[in-house]
Amino acid sequence: MAPPRKRDDNWVDGLRGVASFIVVTGHLCTAFVPHLHQPSAGENGSSSLFQLPFFRLCVSGRAAVAIFFIITGFVNSLNPVKNSRSNNTHVGLKNLARSSFTRSGRLIIPTSIATCIGWFLCQIGMFRMAGKVDAGWIKNGGREPDGDLGSALAALFRALTLFWHSGPGEYDNTHWTLVYFLKGSFRVYLVLLAMMLVKSTSYRIVSVVLYLYCWIAGDYLVGINIYAGLLLAQLQIDIGSRATSLLPKPVPSLLILMGLFMCSYPQDNPEWAFWSKSMRDMMVSITPLYTETGRYWVSIGTTTLMVGIFFSRNARRVLTLPLFNFLGRVSFPVYLLHNTLMRTVLVWMVYGPASASGQPTVNEKGEAIDLKRVSGLAFVFILPVFYALLYAVGYGWTSFVDPLCAKAVNYLRDVMFMDEEKAAEKVTAAAAAAAAAPIPLTTIA
Repeated sequence: MAPPRKRDDNWVDGLRGVASFIVVTGHLCTAFVPHLHQPSAGENGSSSLFQLPFFRLCVSGRAAVAIFFIITGFVNSLNPVKNSRSNNTHVGLKNLARSSFTRSGRLIIPTSIATCIGWFLCQIGMFRMAGKVDAGWIKNGGREPDGDLGSALAALFRALTLFWHSGPGEYDNTHWTLVYFLKGSFRVYLVLLAMMLVKSTSYRIVSVVLYLYCWIAGDYLVGINIYAGLLLAQLQIDIGSRATSLLPKPVPSLLILMGLFMCSYPQDNPEWAFWSKSMRDMMVSITPLYTETGRYWVSIGTTTLMVGIFFSRNARRVLTLPLFNFLGRVSFPVYLLHNTLMRTVLVWMVYGPASASGQPTVNEKGEAIDLKRVSGLAFVFILPVFYALLYAVGYGWTSFVDPLCAKAVNYLRDVMFMDEEKAAEKVTAAAAAAAAAPIPLTTIA
């Protein structure tokens, strides 16, 4: 597969790849070492290395999801903002209509394929062992076959249709974010449509107002992140390649460090450590009641991180290295399929020995006994194999499945969209016919 072409925002691909990798590590840690979501072993307890700021980023899946939303706002609005700035509104509206169709198809079709894969594996009993393990996060994703064929097909229909309204996925509960990605994309499209004729200064003002409204309204998951991406796209258009030479070198580095620190905010029990309790108290004072303080912190943190990278030449250079470009290219299939592989291949590697040893499945009272995992040392060998397999599958997906999805979306676009040249010819012919037609006498009278 040919490498992606170089462009100014190629660093976004690398960042997307890093975020996808962190989602996987976060789910692995949630499954096998869930205590890392806490800042310490207990109230007034000591902290392990990976419970400290920066080190705990290995479990910062929420921050990675926030990055995806910011990138959604950034990528979807980049070209429309560029067309608006250059007063090329006709091209901007045309491209906006095409993007709202093609980008939605490139999200829905691969997700549907991944759902069908999960459905098929479930029906042949591949998720059964996952429902018997001692890792609570994986166990909750274990599932028995749906029974008869009619029930199975009805469940598949729900997973392919109603999922896009309510979610989460019946066969992969990590797909819940994809519903919000689709909704977030259309919110961006609507804003871009409304502001296509707006002046650049007003464009910025409206974007900031939308961001602040989402903050006040408690829209901390989607709103403040997609509008942060919209603002970042405006910076990209207005400043472009000059961004990496505008600020003194220490400033972008400081912004990146600040962003990473804020992304370190613990998901559970932040009051157990002084640093996270201080952050919680600070955020509680400036956010609405009954909202998730942690979501606000990771959203601010990821925005600060991306602004720092935007102004940093060295950070961009790192994120455009071949390794990070590869991670970016396979980021979507890795996100789509990692939970399915965790509940099948990883479960077999971690719990297969206990299952094969004839370990009792029920106790003396007839209650189910969870399968026990292998020793911690075995994970040193298991995890590299799992990651290698996961990224091999992701690469295979981008090589064979993605092109088919692109062809399907392009085919639907060609069938459903009007041919602009033919439409123009029809308008010209109709105008010529109207001009040549005799004027009715009633009109003269």
